[in-house]
Amino acid sequence: MTVTETSGRTQREEEEMPVAKTPLFDLALQAGELALSMQRDGLRSIHAKSTPNDLVTEADLACETLIRDRLAALTPDFGFWGEESDERPHDEYFWLVDPIDGTINFASGVPWFGINIALIHSEKTLFGLSLILPQFDLFWAQAGQGAYLRRRNGEQRRLQVSQATTLADALLTTGFPYHRGENDDNNAAEFARIMPICRGVRRMGASSADLAYVAAGAFSAYWEGWIQPWDVAAGVLLVHEAGGLVTNYDGAPYGLADHCIIASNGQAGVHNSLLQAIQEARSGKFDQD
Repeated sequence: MTVTETSGRTQREEEEMPVAKTPLFDLALQAGELALSMQRDGLRSIHAKSTPNDLVTEADLACETLIRDRLAALTPDFGFWGEESDERPHDEYFWLVDPIDGTINFASGVPWFGINIALIHSEKTLFGLSLILPQFDLFWAQAGQGAYLRRRNGEQRRLQVSQATTLADALLTTGFPYHRGENDDNNAAEFARIMPICRGVRRMGASSADLAYVAAGAFSAYWEGWIQPWDVAAGVLLVHEAGGLVTNYDGAPYGLADHCIIASNGQAGVHNSLLQAIQEARSGKFDQD
């Protein structure tokens, strides 16, 4: 299946935000300061979750607690779904949060990780922000209102996806699942198929940043399997509002229940070609040997 739309924004009705944006910006910055202060003090507790590559630190837990408590005070009638607590609420409105996205980078001292906060209403993301650390670049979007990069000094600019029209002109980014050593469905075939036909592929280690910089036009597309909704909900809205397109590996619009994603500038020569290459790799039509 291919897609022919050139933009992820398709007659979406604008919705009013049920909460002011400025307190959310302040909360994200406070959580970022907490994460960096704990990193500077030395992380005393680092544990594996599902695999040895799936880490959680005391900073992940502390940041999720801070964000959850402040959001509860700000919007007491809204539910909360965080990566570490991982209990999906049944509320009409709920917050979807990744307290530290890119924990391996964070725990290793690599300066490329983020904090994701998204507001969901009936499966639709109304608002999303990704704070990229340690530079404190705050990417945010509201449904129907555009996507923006807000610097720490308050300067702000509207985001627009790249103008690349073919994969040969496109710089891409991707990621690999935690189970890559135990499961053959680990993005190796897709990577081998795509790498030779694009300008380049980067592996940054944080979906928040991958999607934010697709929205900003630095990357023309991002793909990854085995992702979770807290990894990408905010970034999906960023890409849509910057004029891009986001689907799953079948070419259908991405939804919170999907565990694979292609986010691009929406150009058919980029998105459709990337989708086709992924489908070829996954169907065995491409022999990487």
